[in-house]
Amino acid sequence: MNTFSKIFFLLFVSARVLAQGVCNITTGVERGGFTFDGPSSVCIGQEIKLKDISGGTDVKYVYGYNGENAAKLVNVSSITVPKWTFLAAGQYVILQYGKKNGKDMYYCDVVYVRENNKPDISYEACNNSVIQLTIRNSPANNFDSYRVKWGDGSIDNIPVGTILPYSIKKTFPPSNTQNLLVEGIYTIPNNCPAAQPITVKMDRGEMFPRIEKLELNEDGTEATITLKGNPDAEYNISSRSIDESGNPISFLPDKVKSGVFKMPITDKTKSQCFFVGRSGALCTEYSNEVCTSPFILKPIDDKNEISWQPIPTGQIQNTGVFTFINQVNNQIIREEGNNKTIFSNVNSPYIDNTADCSKKYCYTLSSKVTLAYAGYTTANYVETATVSQKQCINRDSVRPPALTDGFASVTPTNAVSINFTDNSSWTLDRNIYRLYRVESNDFKKIDSVLTVQVLTDAVDASQKSYCYQVSFVDKCDSESELSPAFCSVFLNQASNGLLQWSSTSPFGNTLVNSYVVQSFDELTNLPSIEQTNNPNEHTYKPILDNFEVEAKYRIKIFSADGKESFSNIFSIPIEIKLFLPDAFSPNSDNINDNLEVKGLINRIIDFEIVVYNRWGNAVFSSNSPLETWNGQVQNTLAPTDTYTYKIYAKLNDGKELKKNGKFVLLR
Repeated sequence: MNTFSKIFFLLFVSARVLAQGVCNITTGVERGGFTFDGPSSVCIGQEIKLKDISGGTDVKYVYGYNGENAAKLVNVSSITVPKWTFLAAGQYVILQYGKKNGKDMYYCDVVYVRENNKPDISYEACNNSVIQLTIRNSPANNFDSYRVKWGDGSIDNIPVGTILPYSIKKTFPPSNTQNLLVEGIYTIPNNCPAAQPITVKMDRGEMFPRIEKLELNEDGTEATITLKGNPDAEYNISSRSIDESGNPISFLPDKVKSGVFKMPITDKTKSQCFFVGRSGALCTEYSNEVCTSPFILKPIDDKNEISWQPIPTGQIQNTGVFTFINQVNNQIIREEGNNKTIFSNVNSPYIDNTADCSKKYCYTLSSKVTLAYAGYTTANYVETATVSQKQCINRDSVRPPALTDGFASVTPTNAVSINFTDNSSWTLDRNIYRLYRVESNDFKKIDSVLTVQVLTDAVDASQKSYCYQVSFVDKCDSESELSPAFCSVFLNQASNGLLQWSSTSPFGNTLVNSYVVQSFDELTNLPSIEQTNNPNEHTYKPILDNFEVEAKYRIKIFSADGKESFSNIFSIPIEIKLFLPDAFSPNSDNINDNLEVKGLINRIIDFEIVVYNRWGNAVFSSNSPLETWNGQVQNTLAPTDTYTYKIYAKLNDGKELKKNGKFVLLR
């Protein structure tokens, strides 16, 4: 692009910018003003100077105004100094604003910033004797012609109209370095600074490929590689696990260019190594080999441990290219929100004992590696950086091992008590213990305590078996794994009359050793043993002959390690049986002199008996089953005859009993 065309382009663009924002306001404001104290067109790095002729106050300048409206100017960076240096080529609007005659004041003008006379080039240097120089086909190369001044004094002029890219090869007597100057030339001089000579190392040059940074993404599955090298070159890339041999060299089918590119990580648990290479126009080039540094982050008590496979000094083994590690400096970056802490010169494993274990931290391992590579002497060191994936530790996700020592037992009131001892190997102090009731595979937290004790759940364990699990929360807010399930034993009666109980263990993972069937004395309520069952027997046929009101049973369970647990108490109501003798003889011989009700009467809460003679007249009645009839009616002896009776009884469970019959009175 020639000088006239560039100026036209800048003027065209500036007209569009000036039409925006406050630059085109003509009413209600005052016009400011400034002139250029020097040229209004400069090169990168040259200072632009202004002379204020506005007559305004509180004058400010925005260098690079983008058309913001007046209300947004308070958020735009401005200065009061009327001079500025632009660091990039282009055209820029300069806004002057302030106050004048009590009104807002604005003025805009355009400054043009051109490139200097240094073209964009690439080169390849090999064998201490040959250079191939390329003037690249890039937007920066808009000069009219070019000139190359070689270190031996020779000059190559590249004429106007030469199509880019354009390459020149030059051979010198063997030397370590060569100086050369590449200039861009405008037909009309623009007073930009002249290009400066560069020094090329003839064994490789600054455009020899080298990996400067290798960074893993957060989950460790992808590496971002920063490659410096010849911008026009395409490189083959090699990728290997550090425990695999890279000799002979094996390249992937894809090619890469200098800059930043990404590579997959095949196994994020292992260090993976990369290097690039190519057969250039003059020689074969290989970069250094750089390996990832995955690390393991885990809690150690209330501290955090970061461990990784150290990068050893010396020659990297198994590689297809020579890479000699001279020095490795490791640092760990710890982040907590917006706060960063750096631990320098660390080695694996590193224990962070300054962390507060109740907080969430993220860690990154960064290593600066000083090395020589590709067969060059150890004096030619380069630095490369490897950055691990970021890993975060949240103690909420840390699960200490569970306690396992405990059992469930049913209380005399049919609640469930959970007895446990904290036998977990976790060494940190506990904040609380938590009890969970398992209900249809869901966990319902029903209690939490600060100390080890017996926890009671006020359920009705006479209806079913209940299962529980216990956890603890340590001082770092990490909740342990849940204990094994401790289940109450549920005792009930089957339809065939057998007592039966659940087979779930109240002792968690500990086996049941035996079941003992107990019954309770109706007077003393003390238990006695009826039968002992082995762990596989879960039924018992009750014997009810010795009970009058109800037979109460429970199961006592013994564990293999000697613990004791109890089931719920199950009661069997005793069926009431009432009867009268077929005859009685009230003759005062003290044998069968009274008519009395026989049977189990302790469950009766309401009672009536009526005795009738053959004419249907009541001769005796009572509301107590304990009252007897002596065979008299109003102090007169009742005659020998057949009598009938009716009995009504109501029991303590609400049931009613009615009985009719007859008997003979004998004299």
